[in-house]
Amino acid sequence: MRRTGRVASVALVVLILALVAVACGDSGDSVSSGSKQSTTNTSPQSYVGLTKREAILKAEATNTPWRITREDKEMFMVTQDFVENRLNFEIDDGKVTKATTG
Repeated sequence: MRRTGRVASVALVVLILALVAVACGDSGDSVSSGSKQSTTNTSPQSYVGLTKREAILKAEATNTPWRITREDKEMFMVTQDFVENRLNFEIDDGKVTKATTG
């Protein structure tokens, strides 16, 4: 029974470390150098060319609201309200091809 408790404790620590890494922007994947928060260009154009995951992580790192309006040939229903700093992503083959605000 003690072994099960230790395994559970180790698993919990690993989970916490993984969550901290994601919150700090360390996804383990190769991310362009422009994704560091202190030097991040947050203009919509700076998201074009990023993978879907990179774009989402970059937006969330700066607490910028975002949504996907189109992915490949699928259009998503969106609200018509205007949110000045919200990013709208269009994605083709896993990469952001267009980013706008509103």
